[in-house]
Amino acid sequence: MDTDLLRTFCQLAEDKNFRVASEHLYITQSALTKKIKRLEEQLNVVLFNRGRHGAELTQMGKVLMPEAKRILKGFESFKTLSAFVAEGTSGHLNIGFGISSFHEAPNYIARFKQDHPNVHVSLNDYPSHKLVEEITLGNLQLGFDRLPVAPPLTAIPLFSDRLAIAIHEREMIDDDNLWASLSHCSYLALSREKNPTMNKHITSYLWEAQQKPTVIEEADDIITLLALVSARLGYTIIPASVARISQPQIRFIPLTGEHAEWSVGLLWNADFMDPASQAFIQKVSDYQ
Repeated sequence: MDTDLLRTFCQLAEDKNFRVASEHLYITQSALTKKIKRLEEQLNVVLFNRGRHGAELTQMGKVLMPEAKRILKGFESFKTLSAFVAEGTSGHLNIGFGISSFHEAPNYIARFKQDHPNVHVSLNDYPSHKLVEEITLGNLQLGFDRLPVAPPLTAIPLFSDRLAIAIHEREMIDDDNLWASLSHCSYLALSREKNPTMNKHITSYLWEAQQKPTVIEEADDIITLLALVSARLGYTIIPASVARISQPQIRFIPLTGEHAEWSVGLLWNADFMDPASQAFIQKVSDYQ
């Protein structure tokens, strides 16, 4: 149904006069009469009693009037919302993040929300390979993850992270002779199956450092590894940024080398862009 006809119906009901209503609608009386007749034909009811004193709602017109006003109000709200969505000032963003951006991702979102309070943001943790997959498929609009990325993804670099040894503070470790002093400790590894990207990164570093620690136990996630280290069951290699959420008794020893450090950035798939995503990308870029 044409909302213009409902608007004409409501205006005539309010003015109760064809001449006055036509002036308020900036149309001729003839055009107003035709619109009311068309609406009555569509609804198969008579909406107005026409007389010398103007136009009075029929009983059916009185019953339909509240619903007509509700529909018009809803349509106006829809138009306003659509304008905000088109501007990127309203909408919904699904954003993923990895452990390296545990603190940074919420900070970027908080800054964005200051200028875009009507954009609802969902933030969820993903392993790196899963996050890339979800953005590629369009299930996530944006994500914070390691760089570089391959097409169709695009990214802007934001900060860096590096690998670190995580070990209980009571273990006697010589930083100048690190691997020799770790030889008496059990190595706790991140699951290759559950975390293939991080596992590959750690394997590349160990190859570069010419180290082959024997894996005593594997864990599916970093939180479990921290619990095992906290229980003095061994040491692990994880991102240094994890220290921010770690137990205080766990010591982190940053590692160096070509494969020890990586960049973290904001990722997106240009094939699934929308105004809210573009606004977020622009804000993050402005913060750099």
